[in-house]
Order: sequence, then structure tokens, then C-alpha cells
Amino acid sequence: MLSKNFKFSIPNVELGLLIVLLFGPNAFGQSQLDSLITTATRNNPEIQMVRYQSMAAHSRIDPAGQLPDPQLKVGAMNFPADFNFSSETMTMVPEFTLMEMFPWFGKLSAAADVEKYGYESSADRLASVTLDVVTNLKEVYGQTYSVEKSLQYLEYKRRLLQSVVKVAEQLFAVGQVPQQDVFRATAELTMVQSNIITMQGRLSELQAKLGAILGKNSSYSIQVDTLVLPNLGPLSTLESQLQRSNPDLRQVKNIERAAVAREVFAKRAAIPDFTAGVSYGFRDALMSNGMKAPNLMSVEVGVSLPIFFGAKQQKMIDEADYMQRAASQQYGTVSLALDSQLRSTYAGAAAQEKLIPLYSKELIPQYEATYNSSLSSYSVGKTTFAMLIDNLTTLINTKIEFVKIESQYFSASAEISKLVGEGSEDYRGVK
Repeated sequence: MLSKNFKFSIPNVELGLLIVLLFGPNAFGQSQLDSLITTATRNNPEIQMVRYQSMAAHSRIDPAGQLPDPQLKVGAMNFPADFNFSSETMTMVPEFTLMEMFPWFGKLSAAADVEKYGYESSADRLASVTLDVVTNLKEVYGQTYSVEKSLQYLEYKRRLLQSVVKVAEQLFAVGQVPQQDVFRATAELTMVQSNIITMQGRLSELQAKLGAILGKNSSYSIQVDTLVLPNLGPLSTLESQLQRSNPDLRQVKNIERAAVAREVFAKRAAIPDFTAGVSYGFRDALMSNGMKAPNLMSVEVGVSLPIFFGAKQQKMIDEADYMQRAASQQYGTVSLALDSQLRSTYAGAAAQEKLIPLYSKELIPQYEATYNSSLSSYSVGKTTFAMLIDNLTTLINTKIEFVKIESQYFSASAEISKLVGEGSEDYRGVK
């Protein structure tokens, strides 16, 4: 035990590093996150790839509803092997023919519907991929906050232990404390330094992930001072929003609509198409009266014959029907999976939401009071060194656990936002 005449002193290290973080909106932190989201949605290569695919799908809508290109033919008509232009009055050189195919009524609109719903599906995929990237970004952002705050707490503990080690060595030198106090303080200091190295490595990993999400070829460093923690809201409201706005569900629904349109198109494809053409031929021969033979023109109309209906058009109809049924079943499967994921994520987030005030208002203040009391008691020899170190370790670990819970809650909230399709309409590409 220490002599009551010995005064234990520790350098002034502000406990402000350990103040519990407030949960209210932080304008700077929120604007930083918004800026990162804007950069990611603009530069992330995966989003760019899917955006171009969606633009390509949109470009296919108008062409699908247009008539086929007309055909222009140039030829010669009615000439024998030994003909000459002056004697063969029926020979036409050159003859120009213009042909156009007219699909049956509604066939072109059905083809355009297939491409339209295909585009809608690709736009929903773009929204889904973008939300995935934004959610990953938020998770990295929250984890960065947790690691940076943990490093601050560990640095506080390291500086405090460095002072404790010096004091313990001085006390041991004059026989005031046993040598095991020096060993314990040194071991604790080594452990903290090891934890700091681990946390610094984790921070470097997060910076590398953030750089990749932002579409950069290098790590990207940010400083996150606080997190804006949203309220969860009622589960029933979130479930309704999921069914209404989740882009994965909308994508499956549009795939089903495209299959319906494809079936309509396949049925109309079995109906004959019409072909119309007009020809104009030039004649250079002279008639018996010596006058030049007049030029001739002709008109023709044709119709396609679906003689291979059983092997061709019917198979297309069957395929579209099966695709529609598959999409219908897929919708139910995806809906159940997403709703289950929402309930599971919500349950975890709700538990973390309850832990946050428990830590900030009860556990941390209690551990701070316990540590401060043991610090005062140790300085006058009323408690052991081991008890002081244990109380300090408990306080620091609790604060690190607290910011970890905040980060987990933030990530869970981001996952819930993705599941309910929050902001998905803004990410759907071409309007």
C-alpha cells in the first residue's frame, strides 16, 4: 500500500475524449456522408456499368415499334439471252421495286411492350445495384466512425498507462509498491499498443474499401466525428414500404410483365403479315409504229404463311407462358426472402436501439464514476493497482463497445433503408 503522505499525480489528460457521443443531427457529418454518396453514385464502376446497360435497354424501345426497313430492288425483266434494247419491247432495264412488310395490327406495339418492360426491369436493377453500393458505403462510414473513436479511447489509455508505468517504477524504486504492479502496468501498456496497431490496420482496410466504392484507384481517408442515427419506425410501415418500393421486387414484377407482353407478341406472330410492293421498269425498244415503248409499272401484295406454327410460333407462345409463370413464382420467393430479411435486421436494430441509451446514460457514467473513484483511492493507498487498471480497462472497453453498437445500428438502419427501397426512384436512370 502507498504511504498516505505520498501524493499520486497523473498528467492532465482530458476526459473529454471519453464524452458520450450525442445522437442529434450533425450538419457537417451528414453533409460529408451525402457528398460521399453523390461521388459513389456518379463514379462507382459497377453502377456505371449497369447504368449503361439500362440506357441500352431504353434505346431498344422505339426501334421495336417501328416498321421493318423497306427493300429496294434493282433488276431486269423479260429479256431473252440474245436480246437487244431496240427489238425486245417487253424488256425492262432497269426495273426498280420497292417492298414493305406490314405486321399484323398490334404486333409492333406488343414488341415495343416487351422492350419497355425489359427496360423497366433494367432500371430497377440499376436502382438495386445503386442501393447496394450506398448501403456498403454507409457500413464503411459507420465502421470508420467506430474504429476512429476506438483509436481515440485507446490512445487515451496508452498515454495514461505510460504515466502510470513511470509512477509505478518510481514507487517500486522507493519500496512503496510491489514489482508486480510495474509488470502489470507494462503488460497493459503493451496490450494497448498492440490493440492500437490492430485498429490502425483495420482503419487502413476501411480506407481501401471506401476508395473502391468511390471509384478511386487508391485509399480514401475521412474523419467521422459522429453518426446521425435514424429512428426505426414501425415494422408494419416498413413492410408495406418494402412491398411497394423494393427495386428487386419491382424488377421481378417487370420481368413478369415482359413475359406477358412476349406471350401477346408470340400469339400475334402466328397471324400472317402482309407485304406490299410497287415496281417501275424502263423500256428502250421501239414498237412497230416506230414509237418508243412506254415504261411499265406493277403492284403486288403478299402474305406470310405460318406453316411451321407447331414447331415455331407455338413454341414461342409456350416459352412466354412458362417465363410468366416462373416470374410469378419468383416474385413470391423474393418477397418472402426480403420480408424475412427485413424482420431479422429490424430485430437486431431494435435491440441495438435499446442498448444505446443503456450504455450512454447508465453503464458509461457508472464506470466513469468507478474509475475516477479508484483513481482517487489509489493515490492515497486505499485500493490496489490491479483494481485501478481493471476499472480503467472496463471503462475503455465499454466505450469501445458503445461506439461499436452505434456503428452496428447505423449499418442495420442502412440495410433497412435498402430493403424498403428508400430513394430507389432517384436511382432508376432514364425517365
